[in-house]
Amino acid sequence: MAAPIISDDPIYRLLREGKIEIQGGRKSNSRKLELKAFQIIDLQDYIYVTRKEILSIRKTATKKLFMSLGESDRFNNLMFKLMKELKKQNSRIKTVKQIRASVITNWLKIHKLRKTQYLSGHRYISSTEMYQVGNIEELKTDIEKFHPIG
Repeated sequence: MAAPIISDDPIYRLLREGKIEIQGGRKSNSRKLELKAFQIIDLQDYIYVTRKEILSIRKTATKKLFMSLGESDRFNNLMFKLMKELKKQNSRIKTVKQIRASVITNWLKIHKLRKTQYLSGHRYISSTEMYQVGNIEELKTDIEKFHPIG
């Protein structure tokens, strides 16, 4: 039987709000991102099943949401192990930066530039602008309209 959910538990609040807070760093701003329903369910499974199993194997308490089975608490070590598994499942995946770039590019297709800047945690708008992909059809139309030979 699962342990009762305590309403003042910060992890419970995270699930209840349907948002996750990403801390800022030297190069990025903090931000709160909304979770989709399927993400909340997956995160809840991780928190109340997988994370508890990891904590019992490690025999050390931590407030960190994500951790590895190893002794290190460094997030980079965890990401290295996750990327290794992802590459086995999909050989086209090369780096975490590649995944991040595709997410930001997709955000730019559905959100305005400033919203994407916030979601990405970019301090400067120029960092977000680097991910903009020119729309080929718009460029063709502009060339036909404004090119002197057209």
